[in-house]
Amino acid sequence: MKGLKIFSIFLAALTLSAAAAGCGSKKEESPEAKSVDYVWSNVAIGGGGYITGIVYNPSEEGLAYTRTDIGGAYRLKDGIWEPITDCFGGDEWNLIGIESIATDPVDTNRVYAACGTYMGTDGALMASEDYGKHWTRFDVPFGMGGNNSGRGTGERLAVDPSDNKKVWYGSRSDGLWMSSDYGQTWQKNEAFPVKGNYSQEGNSIGIMWVKFDPSTGDIIAGAAETEGDCLYRSADGGQSWEALPSLQAGLYPLQAEVSGEGILYLACSDNCGPNLSPTSGAVLALDLKTGEYKDITPDVDDGRYGGFGGITMDGSDDDTIVVTSLGFWDDRGHNIYRSTDGGQSWDALYTNGSKNFVMDVSDADWLTWGREEASIGWWTAAVALDPFNSDKVSYGTGATLYSTVNLTDLGSGKPVTIKFDAYGIEETAVFDMVAPPYDEDSPQMYSIMGDLTGFAHMDVEVRPDDDHFFKNGAAGSVDCAWLDSSYGVYTSDSKQKPINYTTDGGKTWNVIKRLPAKAGSGSVAMSADGSTIIWKPDSITGKPYATRDYGQTWYECAGISYGSKVIADRSDPQVFYALCEGEFSVSRNGGTVFETTGSVLPDNAVIKSVGGHPGHVWAATGASIMYTENYGEDWTMVRNLNAKAIGFGAPENEGDYPVIYAIGNDNVSGGSSSGDGIYRSIDKGESWQRINDGDHLFGNITPSITGDGVKYGRVYFATNGRGIVMGDIAE
Repeated sequence: MKGLKIFSIFLAALTLSAAAAGCGSKKEESPEAKSVDYVWSNVAIGGGGYITGIVYNPSEEGLAYTRTDIGGAYRLKDGIWEPITDCFGGDEWNLIGIESIATDPVDTNRVYAACGTYMGTDGALMASEDYGKHWTRFDVPFGMGGNNSGRGTGERLAVDPSDNKKVWYGSRSDGLWMSSDYGQTWQKNEAFPVKGNYSQEGNSIGIMWVKFDPSTGDIIAGAAETEGDCLYRSADGGQSWEALPSLQAGLYPLQAEVSGEGILYLACSDNCGPNLSPTSGAVLALDLKTGEYKDITPDVDDGRYGGFGGITMDGSDDDTIVVTSLGFWDDRGHNIYRSTDGGQSWDALYTNGSKNFVMDVSDADWLTWGREEASIGWWTAAVALDPFNSDKVSYGTGATLYSTVNLTDLGSGKPVTIKFDAYGIEETAVFDMVAPPYDEDSPQMYSIMGDLTGFAHMDVEVRPDDDHFFKNGAAGSVDCAWLDSSYGVYTSDSKQKPINYTTDGGKTWNVIKRLPAKAGSGSVAMSADGSTIIWKPDSITGKPYATRDYGQTWYECAGISYGSKVIADRSDPQVFYALCEGEFSVSRNGGTVFETTGSVLPDNAVIKSVGGHPGHVWAATGASIMYTENYGEDWTMVRNLNAKAIGFGAPENEGDYPVIYAIGNDNVSGGSSSGDGIYRSIDKGESWQRINDGDHLFGNITPSITGDGVKYGRVYFATNGRGIVMGDIAE
């Protein structure tokens, strides 16, 4: 065996010497680096995550906001949803789960957001006076639950329409809070009598919403109290509070609306959803003048069970209300009900005898999910009527956002058209993607992600059709043939379909049924021509295996063992590389036998091969970068960037070395105050330019990055909640 060439020790020494030399100080940039600006968008999918709240501004037509559980907030502008919380970086990733959002009905430029994904970390209350372009932050000593149980309740934030300097917030664990200066500072309202004693899945639900009675100006708040004492009213600006008549114990008013006549409408369930499905619920109308309840629960013979998640009122007619079911797992989706007489009678999107809707997902065909027609959706807590258009009710689901086109036709015999309306919203939690060279007949990208498994994108700017939607379990790994991207492979945790491959660009997928080990998922690598697949099962005893006939026969990969990371050379179909316990090995016979090169890399290194350059492999270790140009025999250190992910894209001129993209930071003596940045190098790592800025930090970035296989300057990177971000050089 050759003598081992130890790079991990050298790496540590290089990192220490960089720190001692003050390499984190400002460096000279090349003229090219200073001149390139990037514009940011997304690989088009169309939502892909849970929309937890939708709020229309009652005074400015066309202005609305959405909140998501892990992907930040968006503002509707000219029919497109624009992200407004991308300024939060990796060190502030918890802030991109939005607990609540409020828009000012008086100064419509003002918007407020309660930011915090999980209860275990303190959140922040944000205020903006320019529609969310810039934020003032106020840290609070309690957590928020943008992605916890009960995240569809609300809205917890509310602007007082009679004095819009005052903004109220109902917290989960620390009572009611109020700001008297447009959200610049906040104080706890000590007079509010309860905190909400109901917890779900270990998370406090607290004070779920704040409303204002247009007939009196009174403040009304709803809390999750187990004995039914959920509703409280203040007639003196919050100095004192009185309890309103109790609800049935164990029934929680998840959302509310107040009419101009002083009728409080409540959507109630026996838990706060959505992780737990309610088993019962009611829609109630409370006359705030008399204190009398009226049960107005829709009874339309649709077989409904469960509770009610959302409620909204028509801005031009207080007697018109819309409510959504929650926990009603009908094949057609959760139902939506509309009343034009204050709940005395109802029409619904469907009953046991009629279907009164048509789904139009032509702009995001994957939402059909293998059905003839898309489902209405599920987890429909977010619902809002456009105050300027009674035909349009927008609602969120666990996968996207929809809006109706002709809601007022409900009950007339004419079906209501429901259209995909998540233009600009991208909320997938992405694991990995590959972007090979392509032509008009082959995919530009394969990707895998949470919940949706993954997609083959024929065009990254077009939302995929259902044929190119994987929808097969939780994905583990993805790869494709670099010389012909029509060949691809991915793994999933599906017991029936753990390894899937395509030979037609992802339009059809074939299942490898004969496996050499009793395990699922795992990692997978495909040879440059698609003829060989190497699979390492997801098991602590899982050894890598190779197949050259798509699973008819398998060979144990000799020379490497458990825990190996295997990748394919992007040019030579016979060459694969492996990193196992820090030892770098090469196979030159299609993965049957691996031989060590004698080089040892850090075991945590991520290795990537370079298209068009056989024998070229780069490694990102989280601290430094190294590369080889001779199949791992010798390695060169790149010590001017801390990188946890690395990828390659098309060069500006044919024949030049690919552009290198990386996720990391150039403060090699430590970390970055704003989290990981996106970098590129056009000179093979000699110099780097950070191409994102403080307004484009994208929250929780996943360590996966690649350039486009054909278009110079285009970069893609993965996020946990903001989909696949795409950057292009600004024109």
